Amino acid sequence: MTSSLTFHFHVLDLCNTDQRTQVRKLLNGEKSGSIHQLDGSCLNKEDLLSILKALPEENEAIEISLDDLANLSGGVGLPEALVSSTMLMAMVAGASGLFSSSMNAVNKSQIQDSLNAGVSANIENVRNDLSNLFLNTSTGEYQPTPNISANLGAEFLKTLSDNDGNSANGRQENITIGDQVVQRTITADGNTIEISYTHLGTMEQIDSTTMVSPAAGWLP
Repeated sequence: MTSSLTFHFHVLDLCNTDQRTQVRKLLNGEKSGSIHQLDGSCLNKEDLLSILKALPEENEAIEISLDDLANLSGGVGLPEALVSSTMLMAMVAGASGLFSSSMNAVNKSQIQDSLNAGVSANIENVRNDLSNLFLNTSTGEYQPTPNISANLGAEFLKTLSDNDGNSANGRQENITIGDQVVQRTITADGNTIEISYTHLGTMEQIDSTTMVSPAAGWLP
């Protein structure tokens, strides 16, 4: 003995007038079966009838109420809307943070480039001043006085200003580069001077270098 079970599937488009008529006939029958939308969600008989009443018999576009549209498409509930809003705000906050970090990095890079350029220019100014020490501009020769022996570096420091007045730590002077303040420290060791630059905003050293006075070659 063989038994069989038969299923009938009807895929109907409610935008089609003829198929809407067929849907009404199925709903008016004794057995209308199970009704589902294309996304798999269940649609009860009352909601389907309400949608059919909102649709005209002619195949034309009309306005549908928000409630009917929600029933037709499955709708978006308050929890889904809140989740979507939260995700959107999180994405916007993340993007804002990334943009802010990027701008800060660019700003720091620009400040560092400005400091490097300003320090390089100041080093050349110091080098020029050191080169002119004891220089006879008429003859182009250096004429260091005999009594200074081999302390041209210390003699050069005497020509500089000092912020703290403490000669033990060399000559310290604040110089402005753009809107940043840099402390320049110059110390002497015989005929040699050492220059270091510290950014007072971060207390980080920017650069340092040493120089020998050209007049050292003219000492007796």
